[in-house]
Amino acid sequence: MTPEMLKAFYRMGVFVLGASTLLFFLVEPDSAEHAITILSAGVGALLVLLVALASWLMNR
Repeated sequence: MTPEMLKAFYRMGVFVLGASTLLFFLVEPDSAEHAITILSAGVGALLVLLVALASWLMNR
C-alpha cells in the first residue's frame, strides 16, 4: 500500500468517526439512528486502527 492510500483511508476513518461522534449526541437514544451511529463509530475506529497497524507494519 502506498502512503497516499493510507492517508486517504485514515482521512475517511477520521471523518466517519468524527461525524458519528457528533451525531451520537443529537439522535434519540432508543432509535434506529442511534444504533447506526454507534456502528458507524465502530467502523470508523476500526478503519483508523487498521491504517495505523498497516503503517506500523510497513515501517518495521
